[in-house]
Amino acid sequence: MKARAGVLALLLATGCGQGPEHGSAGQAPTVRDEDRIAAGGVLPAANALAARRPAKPNPEVGASLFGAMNCDGCHGGGAIGWVGPSLVDGRWRYGGSDEEIFTSIFYGRPKGMPAYGGVMGSDAVWTVVAYLKAQPVPPVVPTTSWLPGGNAAEPPEPSKTRDTQP
Repeated sequence: MKARAGVLALLLATGCGQGPEHGSAGQAPTVRDEDRIAAGGVLPAANALAARRPAKPNPEVGASLFGAMNCDGCHGGGAIGWVGPSLVDGRWRYGGSDEEIFTSIFYGRPKGMPAYGGVMGSDAVWTVVAYLKAQPVPPVVPTTSWLPGGNAAEPPEPSKTRDTQP
């Protein structure tokens, strides 16, 4: 258990900016379960998307959780990017729908993004998703695209990057 915690601490300290392997042209990279790291050593529950979703997750609570869980340690204040990618620029390595963002946070991603579902639970992750979706797309994007060629495209228009909730 101590070895797992040590690996997690090392990953959080040094791995935030590491990107996943690229998939085939224009497709998101593939993720293997063995590449995921459980935050706090607690594995997230399976089939979290099958659980009932909160009716109106509060973005303000999500902002508090974003800071409390040290997401800003990699993704910067306001989620604009730092050593980890921007989460508000409209460019998503693993997809930008609410469900895809939830999956990235809940189950993690290889080489830098721990799986927070085991320590936060699904309702808390949905509030972080609501916070991220409530942020405006910045006029200047400080991070580069994960696609070959780096910053090959301008960020999408804000109206095209945000999903609306019923």
